[in-house]
Amino acid sequence: MRRSILAAAALFACATAAHAAPSDVNAQAYYADALALQKKGMRAMFDKRTRPMMAQLKDAGERTRAANLAASAAGRPLYCVPAGTKRSMSAQQVIAMLGRVPEAERRSASLYEVWKRTMIREYPCR
Repeated sequence: MRRSILAAAALFACATAAHAAPSDVNAQAYYADALALQKKGMRAMFDKRTRPMMAQLKDAGERTRAANLAASAAGRPLYCVPAGTKRSMSAQQVIAMLGRVPEAERRSASLYEVWKRTMIREYPCR
């Protein structure tokens, strides 16, 4: 009986983790790792954290873009990037944008939530 309860709990934990999106990582943890990698310079490309972090940010961007498209279709876009604006950012730009978010806010939110708030702040609709 005890084993079956433990097995069920382990299965539930695995199923819950499998449904988590890459961008559900804590924003403060992501920011701290990004700063550490930035200090490494070119050696950061060989760090095992680099690829997962790139995937996490890509997922946050895609989810934010999808939320904005859905809001735009309803007539209330979340953010408005000016026409002619470059659609990509350097690592330094991303770190700077995340750094402008208060630490208390980063600690209590996922990367996706913070990225969405950042885009709304950086590119307000007028």
